[in-house]
Amino acid sequence: MKLKNIKKMKYVAGLFVLVTSLIACSKMDATYVDFIKKGSITYVGTPDSLKVYPGKNRLKLEWMISDPTATRAQIYWNNKSDSLIVPVVVDPVTKKMTVWLNDLREGSYSFQITFYDKDNNRSVVSNTIGRVYGDNYVNTLLTRPVKSGIFRNDSLVVTWGAADLTVVATELKYNDKNGQPHTAVTLPSEIVTKFPNYSMAAYGTFQYRSLYVPDSLAIDTFYTPYQTVKVTGPPIDYVRTAWTASETDYDLTNPRMPKNVLDGVQSTIWHMDKTKGYPQQMTVDMKTENLVNGFFYNQRTALDGPVKLVELLSSNDGTTWKSLGAYTFENIGTKQYLELLEPSTFRYFRLIVRSDYKNGTATALAELGTYRR
Repeated sequence: MKLKNIKKMKYVAGLFVLVTSLIACSKMDATYVDFIKKGSITYVGTPDSLKVYPGKNRLKLEWMISDPTATRAQIYWNNKSDSLIVPVVVDPVTKKMTVWLNDLREGSYSFQITFYDKDNNRSVVSNTIGRVYGDNYVNTLLTRPVKSGIFRNDSLVVTWGAADLTVVATELKYNDKNGQPHTAVTLPSEIVTKFPNYSMAAYGTFQYRSLYVPDSLAIDTFYTPYQTVKVTGPPIDYVRTAWTASETDYDLTNPRMPKNVLDGVQSTIWHMDKTKGYPQQMTVDMKTENLVNGFFYNQRTALDGPVKLVELLSSNDGTTWKSLGAYTFENIGTKQYLELLEPSTFRYFRLIVRSDYKNGTATALAELGTYRR
């Protein structure tokens, strides 16, 4: 009797588990009830590689068709207040389908995309988000700064400031000596750009703007307004008559002292201390504070291992020094101009020579001075 009751209880428990499982499965499949017909699931495949390409008041949707039975797509956005139905057309080359949405307001969008076949079977909804750019975005863009635009040796030489991370290029317009217009494009990595055959007398200005691409998938390039920059004229050397130079780091056996670089005579030189080795230095007092755009120099001729790597420093009291940067002197015998990255005002300057073109321990320099523009 007890054995029969136990078997009966096991039967009831098993029946309960079976019924519970069926109910659970019914709830799970409720989401796909529209796809179930005569015991089978019929639905259209969702797209592969769905991407949104942002643009200016427009965007592009693109995907791969995973189901050849798909005949149309319905796209919703703005909480389904806007929609578009498009036929499925696949590019024969890319094997992708593209949909353009134009005249969109600036902002972020969420999209719901459903595919249908000829029998009106539909796919599971695909969701994606994207952004549209417009005038508000453009108004936040900054033109890449220009530190200087100078006229040198019949060329316009532009020194650039740091570019924003999303700047892809800067476009510059100028006219040459023959009046021909030119448009040049510079990359964010360029610090100094030279534009040849420029006429300072005829024009004296240039225009430029920066190009932005806000996203790696963006379909449009955005431009800042053109800015006009006045070109700084040719260098004007400061008169060195009253200047004095330090009496250190020179060849004691045949005194050719640092002051020789201030006398305007190419044949007299400052010869560095042969027994010391690099670095070797000299300091100049201009007797008054000057606004300096750069330095000029003459290498000793003939060129026999002339000055190569140098550092320039400035001071207003002769005690506290500020580096103006490291530079390379040219291996050229004629007078050269070295433009500072930024103009600077100071009374004293120091030249530290760190190497020569012969990998020696000492060399010589004929002339050194400063200039303004």
